[in-house]
Amino acid sequence: MSQFIIYGAGNSGKWHYNFLKWRKMGDRVYAFCDQKYRELDKIDGKEILSYGEVKEKGLPIFISIESVTDVEKLLYMMQNDGLEVYTKENFHKLLNEDQVVYLREWCAYHHAKYNDQWFLDAEDEKETAIFWGKDSIFYSLFNTLDLTNVIELACGHGRHVPYYMNRAGKIMLVDILEENMVLCRERFKNADNIIYYQNNGYNLEKLHSNSYTSLFTYDSMVHFEMMDVYEYLKDINRVLVNGGRALFHHSNYSEDYKADFAHTSHARCFMNKEIFAYLAHRAGFKILQQEIIDWHGVKNLDCITLVEK
Repeated sequence: MSQFIIYGAGNSGKWHYNFLKWRKMGDRVYAFCDQKYRELDKIDGKEILSYGEVKEKGLPIFISIESVTDVEKLLYMMQNDGLEVYTKENFHKLLNEDQVVYLREWCAYHHAKYNDQWFLDAEDEKETAIFWGKDSIFYSLFNTLDLTNVIELACGHGRHVPYYMNRAGKIMLVDILEENMVLCRERFKNADNIIYYQNNGYNLEKLHSNSYTSLFTYDSMVHFEMMDVYEYLKDINRVLVNGGRALFHHSNYSEDYKADFAHTSHARCFMNKEIFAYLAHRAGFKILQQEIIDWHGVKNLDCITLVEK
């Protein structure tokens, strides 16, 4: 695969480079380019070039800076110079990837990068009370689930497991990140009713059909791309028994149809109550209840949806 140059050697440029390294694609970055090239050291052994040097190389350029105005100016200049240029909106094309796949990996990387501190904060008593407090809508609807054979989707570090593990028969913990599976296996090594499944981030293809009594996911699907949500809904319907229920905490953010994980309040993706109900209906579910909720001071940001097969 061809190499390219990252324009911007600041935090954004380094973040994207580390994302590529995490995906074992770091070798695709030939060098960086930055206005302060004389002042900066190499990044992971890669040169910091001047724009003049970049023009001579003739390689594709990915503009990785935060200022929208500066991006527009650079894009105009570079295209006039006959260069092949990409921005954050079409970076997936430079990587020869579908945009949904790229954003799914971007979301996974973000959680992997900040796993330890984020999940540590998430286990704070005030945070867990959002889900498991006696007045929580989550908890009220969770109590309607049959936990005989339950799936927790996108389990992270397993912060919810202690709240229901003694009430459940069999538990299937699912997550896209290998490091989360490793940590959960160690954390719950003494539990004999938990099984672990590292999935692909959009379905449950290795799980048997018509086998699980319920599924739930809290504080994770809010970040999922709509196309992945629909793929999940279809496969969740497949694996649940007739009459099985699923409880979803999902985004209710629909102000900007271009929204993605990286550029919205609390990293919400484009979704709302009505769209989710439509997708769930198309996947074969009956909508039992939906509740719009605030999230950390942002009014009506999320929704809780309970469905039944």
